[in-house]
Formats: sequence, C-alpha cells, structure tokens
Amino acid sequence: MSHLQLWKKMYVVCYKLLLQATYNLVSFFRKHNRNKIIISLYRSNKLEGNLKYVYEELLKQMPYAEIHLVRGQNKMNLRLFTEIFKLSNARYVILDDYYLPIYLLKPKSNLKVIQLWHAAGAFKKFGYSTVGTKFGPNKDYLNLIPVHSNYTHVYVSTEKVVSYYAEAFNMSKSRIFPVGIPRIDLFNRGKECDFIIRKIHERYPQLSNNDTVNILVAPTYRAYGNHGETKYNIVKTLMQILPSINKRVRIIFKAHPYTNEEDIKSIQKDVKILLAEEFTINEWMLISDAFVTDFSSAVFEFSLLYRPIAHMIPDLNEYEANRGLYQNIHDVSDGVILHDNKELLFWINSREKNEYVDTSRMIKQNFDNTYDITEKIVSHFISE
Repeated sequence: MSHLQLWKKMYVVCYKLLLQATYNLVSFFRKHNRNKIIISLYRSNKLEGNLKYVYEELLKQMPYAEIHLVRGQNKMNLRLFTEIFKLSNARYVILDDYYLPIYLLKPKSNLKVIQLWHAAGAFKKFGYSTVGTKFGPNKDYLNLIPVHSNYTHVYVSTEKVVSYYAEAFNMSKSRIFPVGIPRIDLFNRGKECDFIIRKIHERYPQLSNNDTVNILVAPTYRAYGNHGETKYNIVKTLMQILPSINKRVRIIFKAHPYTNEEDIKSIQKDVKILLAEEFTINEWMLISDAFVTDFSSAVFEFSLLYRPIAHMIPDLNEYEANRGLYQNIHDVSDGVILHDNKELLFWINSREKNEYVDTSRMIKQNFDNTYDITEKIVSHFISE
C-alpha cells in the first residue's frame, strides 16, 4: 500500500468516526420526530419519478409530515455534517439511488431507510453483484464504505428479482418487498397522461405532427476509463446512421443522468435529433411510438405501453464479461436484438404510427403489480 493510499484510508476512517460521534451526540439531545422525513435527491435537482410519487402520497397519508428535501452529496466534506444534523432525529430516509451518509453511519434503530431503486426488474448487475468485475468496486473500498448498507425497506417490481437485489445490496431478502415501482402509476392515470402530453407539445411544437413516428432512444449509463464495460457508444452509432433515417421518423434522445458531456454536445449540434429535456423518461414514453436502448431497465416500463422495443447491443458478450446481466436478455425482454448499424437503421425505418406489440409475457416476467403501487408502498412502510 502506497503512502497516498494509506493516507486516504486513514482519512476515511477518521472521518467516519467523527461523523458517527457527531450523529450520536446530536441524536442524544434532539427529540425523535416520528413525522420527519428526509428525501434524498441524487439523480436530479428536483422531485421526479419514484420520489415524486411517494412524496405526493405521503402528503395524503401523513398530512402532518415534516418533509425535508436534501441534495445528496457524494463527498466526505464539512457539508455532509449538515445532513447528519437533519438525519439525527428523523423517522424516515427515502432514496432512489445512492446516499453516502447512510453508508458511513450506524443509524439509530428507530430510523427507517427506504430504498426505492430507480430501476424496474433486474437487468444489468450492480452493487455487490459486480465485485470482481472490471466495472465493479474493489473489496477494500467496500470494507471502508459499505455502499447500500443500512436499508430497512427495499421495494422492487417482482418477487422474481428479490434474490438479485439481496445480492446487489448485500442484505437479507426478508427486507426486500416486491410491491412495485411507484412511477409506473403514471400509466394508469389518464388525465395526468393527457396533461403531460399537452405540456410536451407546448414545449416542443414540432412533436404535434401526427404523421411523424417518434422513436425514443434511451441508453443506459456507461462507465468510463478503467471501469468501462465496453467501448461501444450508441451516440456515435446514431450520428453515423442519421443521414439514412427516413424523413417521417424523429429520433428523441433521452440521456442518462450521468451521460458524458461530450456526447450531449454532439447531439445538441444535430437538428435531426431532439434532445429530450425537462421531462422524465416515463413522460417521454407517452409520446413515443417505439423504444431503442441497450441495457436500460426502462425498457421494462415501456413494455407496459405495448409498443415496439429494440436492444442495440453489438457488445453483448463483452458487456456480460465485464459487468454481467442477472438474467438472459431473451428471458426478460420481448425486444428485437440488433447487432449492427444496418439492422438498427432497418428497424427504425420500418416503424409505423400506433403499432401494437404483445409484450404481456415481458410484463408478467418483470412486474407482479402495476396498479396503485405508490399507495401500497407508503401504506406498507408507515404501518411497520
């Protein structure tokens, strides 16, 4: 171990001790507030997706709730201590991704930590499932910072994936509940869907053309550098085939929250691609006639609309070797598998308006429940 590595390890150990001592001290003097809820925003600066739906349901079921929105920090600095002060007397912490303070602490037993993971089903491996792969963290890091620890409630879309999440979070299956994914409640709320479609058309008038086939392209997160799963870049593929895409087709590109800025800039320069901003991926699905991804689990949610799906995955074997999938892609998706630019171009140009695809098998595989999920989740964790 180098001097630099030793210094970093000592810093983390000392920081954790000081953070825990601060938490214990402040918790001792502050009265526990059974109505206090911390919602951690990590993937976005605003409430959206699972967190938004749960927030709105909390206002109904806990009208006296004291809800605090915090922008989750991923750095061990002084600012993290302000979050410790907020956590010290809270009853609930709700997140949908990563929240560093919870992993650095040993929380009080009266704190419920609710993980509303941002993905449906179980597609690509993550967390502890990737230890030992090119993509994954090393064991020394996890010994210092046990990510995904201390969750008391994890909600997933189907019982079939409980064991995968138990592995990924290094936790007991007994604390993982297959109730569902809150944000898919949107698809069962007709008035809300109509309102969102109108808002999208107001913001992007060019989408009001009923003759245009809108194809939503939404790739998953790709790591960079030494942890990169593969070198494949779907943005470069789109740039190569754009000149040959039928004029009646519009490509709508929804970038992953952690997409490389260079890729975003290249998309912004091309008027043939609409960069999807301001709205969530589920909201963009409402006006999309078809969906293209690589390994994004958003494909499972799009299947609820019974529209064409495709996976552009020329790097499938390499991706499986360097990161891994929980399940065979043919078992969990009814999407067409595309291997090269020619196949992708043909598939895109073959799309029509209002196509119907029977994705019922795919839905059954990835969802146990598709109705009133948010209400059921909130009722569950506030009653325990």
